[in-house]
Amino acid sequence: MSGLLGATAKLVLSGDSLVLRGAQRGNQPPPERTMGLAYIAAPHLGNQKKEIEDEAFALEAREFLRRRVAGKPIKFVVRYKTNSGREYGSVYTGPDMQNDDIALKLVEEGWAKVSDQARGKLNRSDVEAEEAALIDSLLDREEYARSGRRGMWDTKAKPSRPRLTTFDQDASKFLAQNKGRELRATIELVRDASTLRATLHMPTAHQSVTLLLAGVKAPTVRTNVPGQRDIAEPFGEEAKFHVESRLLQQDVKVRLEALPHGAAASGTFIGNVIHPAGNISEWLVANGYARVADLSVSHAESGPSKLRQLESAAKQKRLRVWQGFSGQIGGLAASKSFDATVVRIVSGDTVVVHDETRDADREFQLASIRQPRVSDPDQAGYADQARETLRRLCIGKPVSVTIDYHKPAQDNFRARDCATIKVKGQDLGVSLVQKGLAGVLRHRADDESRSSNYDELLVAEAKAQETKVGIHSGKPKQAAKVANASESAERARSFITHWQRSGRVPCIVDYVSGGARLRLHIPKENCKLTFVLGGIRCPRAARNSGEAGEPFGAEALAYTTRHALQRNVEVEFEGVDKTGGFIGTLWLNKDNSLAEDLLAHGLASVHEYSAAQSPYSSRLYAAESQAQRLKRGMWVEYDAEKAEEDQRQEKEEAAAREAQRQLEKNPAAAAAAQGLQPRIEFLDVVVSEITSPSTMFIQIATQSNIKELEDLMAELSVGQAPAPADFVPKAGQLVSACYTVGDEWHRAKIRKVLPSKKEFDVLYIDFGNSEVVGIDRIRPLAPKCSGLQPQAHEAQLAFLRLPDDSFAPDYVAETVSELRRLVEGRQLVANVEARPSSGPLQITLYEPDLGKSIVEKSVNGTLALSGFALATKSSLASLHNPLAANKIEELVNDARSAHRGIWEYGDVTAAEHCFGFVLTALCWGFTNPFIKRGSEGIEQIKRGNWVAQTFAETVFLFTNWRYVVPLAINLSGSAVYYYTLSSADITIAVPITNSLALIFTIMAGILVGEKLPTTREMLGMACIVLGVALCVTS
Repeated sequence: MSGLLGATAKLVLSGDSLVLRGAQRGNQPPPERTMGLAYIAAPHLGNQKKEIEDEAFALEAREFLRRRVAGKPIKFVVRYKTNSGREYGSVYTGPDMQNDDIALKLVEEGWAKVSDQARGKLNRSDVEAEEAALIDSLLDREEYARSGRRGMWDTKAKPSRPRLTTFDQDASKFLAQNKGRELRATIELVRDASTLRATLHMPTAHQSVTLLLAGVKAPTVRTNVPGQRDIAEPFGEEAKFHVESRLLQQDVKVRLEALPHGAAASGTFIGNVIHPAGNISEWLVANGYARVADLSVSHAESGPSKLRQLESAAKQKRLRVWQGFSGQIGGLAASKSFDATVVRIVSGDTVVVHDETRDADREFQLASIRQPRVSDPDQAGYADQARETLRRLCIGKPVSVTIDYHKPAQDNFRARDCATIKVKGQDLGVSLVQKGLAGVLRHRADDESRSSNYDELLVAEAKAQETKVGIHSGKPKQAAKVANASESAERARSFITHWQRSGRVPCIVDYVSGGARLRLHIPKENCKLTFVLGGIRCPRAARNSGEAGEPFGAEALAYTTRHALQRNVEVEFEGVDKTGGFIGTLWLNKDNSLAEDLLAHGLASVHEYSAAQSPYSSRLYAAESQAQRLKRGMWVEYDAEKAEEDQRQEKEEAAAREAQRQLEKNPAAAAAAQGLQPRIEFLDVVVSEITSPSTMFIQIATQSNIKELEDLMAELSVGQAPAPADFVPKAGQLVSACYTVGDEWHRAKIRKVLPSKKEFDVLYIDFGNSEVVGIDRIRPLAPKCSGLQPQAHEAQLAFLRLPDDSFAPDYVAETVSELRRLVEGRQLVANVEARPSSGPLQITLYEPDLGKSIVEKSVNGTLALSGFALATKSSLASLHNPLAANKIEELVNDARSAHRGIWEYGDVTAAEHCFGFVLTALCWGFTNPFIKRGSEGIEQIKRGNWVAQTFAETVFLFTNWRYVVPLAINLSGSAVYYYTLSSADITIAVPITNSLALIFTIMAGILVGEKLPTTREMLGMACIVLGVALCVTS
């Protein structure tokens, strides 16, 4: 037969229709034509859009034709065309035109029949002989099939499995049932080189699905889609042609691997096509027709590494989609690797390592991963778990760091270096992702800034999603609430006893604020606490860049941070400080104490008081001695002989301070024990300011002091420069202030900044006077004017208590007036009777021409004799010079007797004492009847001997609250009595207290039901009241 044409059967549409493809010309897609088989009709497949179902045996007829011609070269001839232009012809699969006509085989097997149009042609006269012979052959074959009940003519044939062109199942469940299985399938459509439409031949149905090739993404091709514009990316059509040539309508096996994100109900799956001829994904990547798809590469049949290698080779050759590629091959050319040690875990995806080559700490974010969101309450718990997992895996351990890329600053995030970090070959990022404690970042296809181990991260994430662990479990996990054991000293004490009994308590060092101060976390107790190393003192490090720390403070902080931060440690608790911090010993391991290490390196010194409380004090002293001997750290200039001398002097000074403290705490006993003598320290003075009867300021009038003060005043009198614009005086600061009276500049100290911040309460330190001035009258004090010590010294008159707001307040002004008359404008001689450790000097003032120190002729004595003072024997001056104190007391008593000054209307101290005595009498007298009633029943207790009797009676009384409560109140009255008696006359105290106690006893007895007092008793009570009144007013 002449006129035969060659082609390839691209696609079989039905049992009697197919698409033929011609030869390719250059880079253009080959021509295609749709042809129906002439003279026959086969059952047709349905149309989902037109809601037309498959005809009986339609799928079997199409499958018969597909298996014989799809993808194979054929010969064809066009027999006729319809008015619409559709062609019908004969298709031959071999050179034998009689036996290789595919239409004859279809009819013979019963999958098609002769069309009605062909039957009608036999009766026409214009039918050619060849055409008539072909129709006769078809009719013969049809009769053969009919008689043999072949194909559609078999009345007992079972219906085929349904063909499902839509996916109406649960995709997740379908995937779970079939994942990893090799399913028989036919590729029905190639949308683009990496997106296929396949029919899965399942046991119960032929299910159509969309299949995305795992690990690859080809250029997009989208044509003839209603409502959407056509898209054909470069090399898309070419890649599609090659896939169609290899897979379209071929029998293959498909392995489903995963669901694309957001495609749970669309019937779209990620999977691999298994074909005897080879792996189509690898072929596409190797020839530059596709890129590696990060989202699905973990599911690729040959694994991510093989595809990456093929992609790198295609990039190197600049094949097709990589023609314009100009980046680094593989993205790792700029990577740098080095060994380091992890010193801190910043978060669940960020660590700080110490680079030994640079001797510096460097912070890295783990490349291509992101920790769970801390800001999300449902993920905050996973973020904490990620941080803790990272800590356990690598803190303090040597690691290998490969810097993958640099992430620039953006969106309020600072710039960061990103790296792949491995511990003993184990990638930290992979470990976190595999546990569901981190997610993998999705990079753009052309973004080579990614982890050098990116594919393993993707594989790990796929496993985590499959096993539903961590953030993929769908279960929220909130951050754990951690108690603060150091919230207050009281709260800390509630924990300490339990932890002391526990011995060594396992902890984690959460934060280091100083060389000896840390923040610990006790996982077992789920609490945090502040911890201070006992027995040592570390130099303080600077808290910010503008602050100067103590020498070796930074080194001590760095040492503790390097060796303890975020490590597992053990702690022995020894005590609690006043702020709620815990004191004790921290063990880095079984025998290694952090405090000893700091001492041994010269980064701390032994704190004697704290070390005395520690059970390891001898070890601490030994470590310090070692550092001193080797001159380490702070001991680099250590001189043993000088240290011994300094230690001796320090002990002497400590003993002196302790003696002074004891003297102030218990004056009489300490004075007797120390054998105090009157002090003789005469000074020429001038009283420069009197602020109250009990407080004045004096200037020591020596020639040198006068000369220096005059020079200073002259310097200050020179015009003051304007204050700088940023000058803001602060409380406690020394300044130059202009005194309102006379407009003269003096040195001053800011005592208080008033709320307006434009006025200041200042004290003129060379004269003692004070006032409130505006900011316009204050200037910074020149450095050359700050060297001279303040010339005004605060002092008070010894042996005296002068009127104030709580004692004889009506006489304050009169006392000040008398004091001014005695001292103002005169040079005097002062004897410093006592120098308290804190507070003003205690002095006695004399006229300079007196010749000798006669107390009664002093200013102190004059005030006492004039009746403007009360003698006090509890002051430090009185303990040093009891003879002078006694003399002052005589002068005070003389003024009291003569009713001078504050004594003119009687004893001003009586009211103070009477309240104490009345309160004492009330506690004593009012509780007596209740004590008596509480002891009722004691007479019924009988024992065999006096010891047992006494014990039984004691137990009876002190287990009876009716007895114990009034007894406690009664004893508290005794405490009030002795306190009041310390400053009152005993000749008044005894009669007042005892007589009033009797009255209160009678009154309380009446309340509890005792008999009323008789007339005689009432008269006696009246006499007692009269006697008390006489005692008070006499």
